[in-house]
Amino acid sequence: MSNDHTEEPVKPEVTETPVSVAANAVSENQQTTETQAEESETHDELVLQEDLSGLSQTDLLQRMETAVAHEDTEAQRHVIRQLKEVFRAHANEELEAKRRAHEATKEDENDLFEPAPNAESERFEELLRGWNQKRSEQRRKAEVEQKKNLGIKYALIEELKTLAESSESMQKAFDKFHDIQERWRKVGPVPQANVNELRQNWNHHNARFFDVVKIGRELRELDHKKNLELKTELCEKAEMLADEPSIKKALDRLHQLHEQWKEIGPSSKDTNETIWDRFKLASDKVHERKHVWLEDQRESQKENLTQKLTLCDQMESFATQTYDSHKGWQEANAQAETMFEAWKKIGFVPKEDDGKTWKRFKDARQNFFRNREAFYAKQRDESRNNYNDKLKICEQAEALSTSTDWKNTANQLKRLQDDWKKTGPIPRKQADKLWLRFKAAADTYFNNRNAFYAEADAALKSRAEARTTFIATLETVELTDDLKANLDKVRSLQEEWNGMGEMPRNDREKLERSFQTAMHKLMDRVKEKSGADSGQLEKLRYEQLANSAQGRDQLRDERTRLQEKIKKLQAEVNTLETNLGFFGKSKGASGLVAEYEQKLTAGKAEIEQLKAKLKRIPRPE
Repeated sequence: MSNDHTEEPVKPEVTETPVSVAANAVSENQQTTETQAEESETHDELVLQEDLSGLSQTDLLQRMETAVAHEDTEAQRHVIRQLKEVFRAHANEELEAKRRAHEATKEDENDLFEPAPNAESERFEELLRGWNQKRSEQRRKAEVEQKKNLGIKYALIEELKTLAESSESMQKAFDKFHDIQERWRKVGPVPQANVNELRQNWNHHNARFFDVVKIGRELRELDHKKNLELKTELCEKAEMLADEPSIKKALDRLHQLHEQWKEIGPSSKDTNETIWDRFKLASDKVHERKHVWLEDQRESQKENLTQKLTLCDQMESFATQTYDSHKGWQEANAQAETMFEAWKKIGFVPKEDDGKTWKRFKDARQNFFRNREAFYAKQRDESRNNYNDKLKICEQAEALSTSTDWKNTANQLKRLQDDWKKTGPIPRKQADKLWLRFKAAADTYFNNRNAFYAEADAALKSRAEARTTFIATLETVELTDDLKANLDKVRSLQEEWNGMGEMPRNDREKLERSFQTAMHKLMDRVKEKSGADSGQLEKLRYEQLANSAQGRDQLRDERTRLQEKIKKLQAEVNTLETNLGFFGKSKGASGLVAEYEQKLTAGKAEIEQLKAKLKRIPRPE
């Protein structure tokens, strides 16, 4: 059977394009590539029209609420990305400002800064997660829809290919041809990787229809006329874009019109170039608006860059100054914040700057804060704080030293040891004394635990020896000719095994395996002695497996293995049925159909057998 579970659309065979339509194909390609560079441009610069750094977190959150509520997530991705960067930068800056204010004003050296929960930040991150999930779901649905559309378009190409080979009248064939064209235009987008190949196939079979079917001049002119009407309508829509206020919307709509243009066949030779020139002229006007807008933006951004470079000079000079009092640093901090607020109110700078100016300003600002922190660091006695932290850890370890909660307490002591390593340094004499105190508390606990487990291990070892002896006795169990009595005996032995108490962890698997092996031999003797059938022994085996954790795992594994095999076979059957549907439309495929039907019958029979076997295996609790 085939291992391919994914159905792919059947692609029509493409033969050499007829010479009679080659010129038209070249002409169309030349037209659609004339503006390819304009169409392929990304419009990120048209999205970032506002500098958000001057907005408060509340304002940014409101913008985020509006953006994530938009149905088209792809259209909002640039805005979301900018909001995320600016909001997080503001949140970090606000947190750092609060921390600096706390350090500068606290009276108790042990008063550590603990940031309060920020409801706005939590809400923002919640919105961002929801938007990411929504975007992923939309992309997934779009991919599914595009694959579906791809299959539809390949099917239409097949219809067109079949139509060209039919013997129907020209008028009837031409009516069907227009019906196929209309349905083709209504199909939505397909995966980008298939666009060019699909369009080549479509154009080829369009051209082949005219050459192979030999449609008369009048009908060909009717097709050209219809194509001219469709292209004229696109021209009118493109010309209306000159009045669209949003440049980005105009460009997006123009791109859609160009895609539609590519799907329409040629008009007559005397109108083909004229109509294209009209469409291109309307397109050029939209792109010219974009170039003018971008040029205005560049001039504005140059002015912004000049202002920001001035602020860089001021901040770099300011950051070199030092102060010898708390009041002096407070006043300096207010000046630094004023410069930062001025920075945030200035708009974007040219893309070529690539963040260099912001890095220069940020570095100077960070130098100021480093100097400020150095001043306050001298005012604190870090050694005293570290000593108090280590003392608290010792007291916690001593409180745990007499605990009998062996598992949880051991983890708590390990965490305390990790906490000890994270505390800062203290004088060597004090460190040694506190470490010995901590170690003594930990040793007391672990010595008590080792003694407890030694006693428990002895009991487990004794039970293991008893089980080993029990396994050995299974070889000499006496059986009779009475099948029921023998099966009861086997069940009794299983119950006795289950009641023998806990086993050592390291020996558990080995003992269970030995017991199961011995029991299998015993059941073989039962079968030989009293004529039990395979179904009875299989049922008894499942009962035995269900009585132990290891056995239940085996049952689960066996059920899972069967379910996976059934699932795989069902997928293969589905694929065979789908392929049979395709072959039903093909000529000369009767031999292949018979082969697939034989495989299909065998696959279904095997699935039924596996399902019956699955029903006999009990579900472990």
